[in-house]
Amino acid sequence: MEPTPAEIAARWRDQMQKGYLKMAVLFVLMRKPLHGYEIMKEIRRWTLGIITPTAGGVYPTLKELESRHLIKGEWLPEERRRIYRITSKGREVFRRAVEKHFELASSIRRWFLNELARLEIIDEPDLPPMMESAVKILLLKEDASLQERIEALNRLRRSLQNTVMMLSKMMEQIKIREEELKRSQNV
Repeated sequence: MEPTPAEIAARWRDQMQKGYLKMAVLFVLMRKPLHGYEIMKEIRRWTLGIITPTAGGVYPTLKELESRHLIKGEWLPEERRRIYRITSKGREVFRRAVEKHFELASSIRRWFLNELARLEIIDEPDLPPMMESAVKILLLKEDASLQERIEALNRLRRSLQNTVMMLSKMMEQIKIREEELKRSQNV
């Protein structure tokens, strides 16, 4: 039996999450060494629950990252757990992966918005990223049901609320990082 479009999209999402899980592991280990459960908890926290890793996903990822020398695991007998640290190679891979991610996301966004402008669905292809949800509302067929329009508006409202929350958290992290840098400057 052939998979449905929803099943295909769900598989793609799972594949993307596996890739992002590797980046997320490297990211949280850049802050400090952690053991597996702490890694899962920190990823969930830093991604605002978007990535919710399980032991079945994290431990194979840790093993792969360690085999590629991006992280180093060390068994601490007194704590009876394995602590992972990011290596300098891991830091470089993370930096490059983030750059590639933003290049790809930006290219896809630019292509999509340019096509919508070419089709005269939108006027301006240079919309701020958070307006993409609004574009989705514009893409709803004119014969979309009232319920579909309400759901689209509800998603847009939630998206904007999440954006405000993420910006607030980013501001907190920027302030923390700024203070860390100032303290290191005074040392």
